[in-house]
Amino acid sequence: MNTPLKMRRYELDWLRVIAFALLVFFHTGMLFVSWDWHIKNNVISEAIRWPMLFLSQWRMSLIFLISGAGVYFAMGYRSPKVFALDRLKRILVPLLAGMILVIPPQVYLERLDQGAEWGYLRFYLTIFRFEPYPEGNFSWHHLWFLVYILSYSWFCCPYCVT
Repeated sequence: MNTPLKMRRYELDWLRVIAFALLVFFHTGMLFVSWDWHIKNNVISEAIRWPMLFLSQWRMSLIFLISGAGVYFAMGYRSPKVFALDRLKRILVPLLAGMILVIPPQVYLERLDQGAEWGYLRFYLTIFRFEPYPEGNFSWHHLWFLVYILSYSWFCCPYCVT
C-alpha cells in the first residue's frame, strides 16, 4: 500500500494563526460593544462596532474551513481508527483540561460581575457538582468549538474509509 507523504501545509498554519488572532480581538471587543456578553465594560464603544460586525460574518466559518482542511489532509495518511484515536488525544484532552483549568476563572469573573461574593476556591469546588451553566458553574464555554470538531470528526470518520 502506498502511503502518501506527510507534508506540512504552511498556508493553513498561517491562516490558523491569523484566524485565532482575530478571534482574540473579537472576544476582547465583545467587552466594549452593546451586544449581550458574559461581562461588559462600563464604557461601550461605537467605533469598534463595525469591525466586530465584519468579523462576526466569517470568522468561525474560516476556522471550520481550516479545521476541515486539516482533517482532510490528516485522513490522507491515517486509517480511520488511528485518526479517531488521534482526535481523542488532540481534542478531548485539551477540552477536558480547559474545562478544569481555563473556563472556571472565566465563569468565576462572570459570577463576580453578577454580584457573587465568594472566594475562588469555594467557587471552584462547585464545578465538580457538574451542574451545567448557566444555572451551575460547569461549562465548556468558549471551548464549544472543540466539542463540535470532535463530534464532526467522529461522526464523519466511518465515511472516510478508503
